[in-house]
Amino acid sequence: MKEMYFNRLTILSKTAKKAAQFDFSKSYNLILSKQKNSVGKSSLVKNIFWCFGCEPQFDDSWKSLDCRVILDFDVKGKPYQIARHGNRFILKSPEGKHKVFTATGGDFSVEIMALFEFDALLAVRDKDEVVTPPPAYYFLPFYIDQKQSWANAWSSFNNLAQFSSWKKTIIPYHTGMIGKDYFDKTKEICSKKVEMAETTKEIDRFDTAISVVSEFSANSGIVIDEVELDEIEEEISIDIMDLHFQQEILFEELANLRAEKAHIESQIVIARQSFEGAVADYEFAECLDEDIECPTCGVVHDNSIVNRFSLFQDRNQAKEIIERFQSDLVRLENDILTKDSAFKSLREKINQLDEKYSSDQYSNQSLTSVLDAISSKSVRKKVEANRSLKIESLHNLHKEEKLLVKERTAGSKNSRELVKKAFQEYFPRYLSKLKTFGVNTNSIKSPENHTKVAESGGAAESTRAMLAYYISVYNLIYKYGNHVLSPLVIDTPNQHEQAEKHYESIVSFLIDELPEHSQLFVCGMDSNKLERLKAKGKAIYLEVEHSLLKSDEFEKIDFEYSGLFELEDSGV
Repeated sequence: MKEMYFNRLTILSKTAKKAAQFDFSKSYNLILSKQKNSVGKSSLVKNIFWCFGCEPQFDDSWKSLDCRVILDFDVKGKPYQIARHGNRFILKSPEGKHKVFTATGGDFSVEIMALFEFDALLAVRDKDEVVTPPPAYYFLPFYIDQKQSWANAWSSFNNLAQFSSWKKTIIPYHTGMIGKDYFDKTKEICSKKVEMAETTKEIDRFDTAISVVSEFSANSGIVIDEVELDEIEEEISIDIMDLHFQQEILFEELANLRAEKAHIESQIVIARQSFEGAVADYEFAECLDEDIECPTCGVVHDNSIVNRFSLFQDRNQAKEIIERFQSDLVRLENDILTKDSAFKSLREKINQLDEKYSSDQYSNQSLTSVLDAISSKSVRKKVEANRSLKIESLHNLHKEEKLLVKERTAGSKNSRELVKKAFQEYFPRYLSKLKTFGVNTNSIKSPENHTKVAESGGAAESTRAMLAYYISVYNLIYKYGNHVLSPLVIDTPNQHEQAEKHYESIVSFLIDELPEHSQLFVCGMDSNKLERLKAKGKAIYLEVEHSLLKSDEFEKIDFEYSGLFELEDSGV
């Protein structure tokens, strides 16, 4: 298995002129206090994940420190360093080169996820597009936070709602039910959906063009079927036919221009609605506090000026789209006027020939009316033929998409069954080891059934059940996952004051059931029940309330690391 180890965490606050540095064991790490809570145990481990762009829940007093955080870590035996200050990230490669990023998404996500060999992709809201998600989605099963994870698995970090239904993809990928092939197929499916959307738009344009032609044809007062059209075109003399062809070309161009104009006008309406929505969202966000608690799930979302700026960008982007469409509309209107002028000039020539030629069959109609009917009928034939081709193309794209979905499902069938079978072996056995007998395993057959775990048993028992679930998932990742195995961080396993015999079984369980060579972090109050872990690893004691950082370490650490945050991107 490909493993990662956290080696050293450095935290520096220039605001408070305090700092701290912690070195870790590659086996067990206990973050402990003997008598007091609120000494920074949770803040210490949260900063490990914060370095990678995750958003654990910090209180206001910690946020006010404006910390710079540096983590030294290994991936597959190679040393890396990552540093964060605000939304600025610096990644140091094993070769000693630095790469600077200014946001958690985009290039940063691609870089970090590639380092972890994490191939999962998530669908962008309201788009037929998949992207590499931020690192938080990688770290979710590796961090059991003190407040949310014990009651609701896969919820250790804030700001996860940017992707809808992400658990349906992330949980199967982490546990090895689906792999890279699944996402390769997903990208192909998205590509087909984009093609289908574009083809549908073209069909809509053809429909508009047919409507314009039909209206013009109806105004001529002449109805010509396919046979009559062929006969008339053969009978009309060469000089008139030349004008007819010119008129037909102009007529077709006008029809297409008017159809395109109608399409752009409809797009302007949509873009204006988007702009008005973005403006309303931005104005609403301006009136709220910097922290917003979701009334549905209780997650606290960041409403800082940085995050509100994304709404401002959405508004500007919508405005730019409207301006571009309006520019296109002006161009089209000018093109229509030009073509219409040429069309009228041609019609004048036809009118001059009206007296020279007549039709016995249509003696009560002018030559102009006959040519109008012929032109509109001919143009309609062409448009309908093109529309038929697009309809056929759309049908084929639907068939190809369904085939890809079928292949994607079939490709992961065996791995899904294998992983579920392994989970059904791990989870009940772990429940038994933790003496959690009130959990009904009949309804928990897969790692995807995580919501049912916390609902079982009493408070203390449900905590042990959740621990059994997390360790089951961790072992599934170790055995079937294709990505790097992260250290496991647990804050704290002694939730709801476990009885001494249960706490002892928890410690034994962690020692016995974690994969070999995995790194473990445990936060909690000191206890003689932890002696076995202490003997095999390292204990870090924190005793000063609300003071994880220390003044006497500031100058040394500031001298060593301040220059790191002044670096410019030098490439990796």
